[in-house]
Amino acid sequence: MRRRFYAVAAILTAGLLAACGSSNQPEAGTNTQNTEAAGQEAQKSGAAAGQQTQKNGAAGQETQNNEAAGQGAQNNEAAGGKAEKITIWRPQNTQEIEAWWTEMLDSFNKEYQGRYEAIQETFPKSGSDSYSEKINTAVIADNLPDLMLVDGPNVSSYAQNEILVPLDEFVTEEDKKDMLDSCLKQGTVDGKLYAVALWESSVGIYYNKEMLEEAGIEVPETQDQAWTWDELYETAKQLKKEKQFGITLNTNQSQITYYYSPLLEQLGSCLANPEGTKTDGYLNSKESVEVAEFIKRFYDDGIANIEPTSTEFADGGSALWLATSYQISMLQNQYPDLKWGVTYYPVSNDRKEATPTGSWTIGMTKSAGNREGAYALLNYMTNKEANLSGSPASGYLPARYSSTKELTQYREEPYRVFMEQLENNGAPRPRTAVWTTLNSTYNSAISDIILGSDPQKKLDEAAKAVDQEYEMNFAE
Repeated sequence: MRRRFYAVAAILTAGLLAACGSSNQPEAGTNTQNTEAAGQEAQKSGAAAGQQTQKNGAAGQETQNNEAAGQGAQNNEAAGGKAEKITIWRPQNTQEIEAWWTEMLDSFNKEYQGRYEAIQETFPKSGSDSYSEKINTAVIADNLPDLMLVDGPNVSSYAQNEILVPLDEFVTEEDKKDMLDSCLKQGTVDGKLYAVALWESSVGIYYNKEMLEEAGIEVPETQDQAWTWDELYETAKQLKKEKQFGITLNTNQSQITYYYSPLLEQLGSCLANPEGTKTDGYLNSKESVEVAEFIKRFYDDGIANIEPTSTEFADGGSALWLATSYQISMLQNQYPDLKWGVTYYPVSNDRKEATPTGSWTIGMTKSAGNREGAYALLNYMTNKEANLSGSPASGYLPARYSSTKELTQYREEPYRVFMEQLENNGAPRPRTAVWTTLNSTYNSAISDIILGSDPQKKLDEAAKAVDQEYEMNFAE
């Protein structure tokens, strides 16, 4: 029972901005501040949340979504078939992604006419009728859909709380080999595959070509030339001017873990032990303190803006920008005259590599009635063909090796750097049943450290809080 109610809280803080990026994009990170507030209230009153969600479910928004997603249903009915409904839930996203989902589900329904009918329901990312609220109610009422979207680092929580079921009986070893290693890792818990990635994300350093040329700074062109921590700091310091910051860093409280936990892995450590049962000695290790102090240094020395706008780099307010691959389309579409490029995520001073990864996955829930049919839809949305259309449409990176071979644009600038990182040194976020607590607690600790708190003290407090959460809900 303890695990079930922790699962509700974990679900409510699941990532709702597809791929961890800046606050103005639909990335896979997390809208943690909004969803955590909702989670705390819903956990206190599951019954009330259920009633509210039922009311919301009757609203026209869901009806419109169902109509858009289930166009093929009319074909099935006209043909006299008795197609079995396969339900899938997901958060609402950009117009481009919404259009892709509608097209794919219509195609699925035509291909499986008379056999299966895909029915999607989409929900806002925040508010009383949000995706998290809907899942919260469904967990309590044991009324989950067949399939649901799960942000990568939350797969472990869902699996360990028995909300998702393993997919190994359906997914072949050949298919697993086609998945990027980072995607396979984020979907695997205790040796079993619980979720398959829709697409992927990574983080690199965007640079203003004119500013760096004026300063006489050469940019790393290969991974073995990537700036070390110290080199990045010195480069950003050199680029700092009176009305120009050297670098824009992402310290949005919902995305710090995504952006910076790989730095800890470069030092040979992690935020939690391999089993995901303990953070003391990891989250508060000397290596973790070193990472915190490295980030803090940029702000202490005025090299990074403590309160940057979402377009600071694009508007010429900084020369460098640590940001996700998703920002490529924004720069190309909204700033066509800006001359920019992308280079590699920084490496440790002894040149160890590890880079951010992770995005949305699809998992099959314990409520799936026809698991063969549910997997047919899951596979249809995540296979090579889906990647070939979905990655360009969404702005995200392909999640399969076979897709990247055919999508040649991802081997060229500006995507090349991100794909190299994914294939060679992608580091998924920690896998633990208390990921939600770990993520929010670490995010808050780093934010406080940047503002002046003592790093060791703050990280000690964070580790204690996370481990207490695990002991209370999961210790045998």
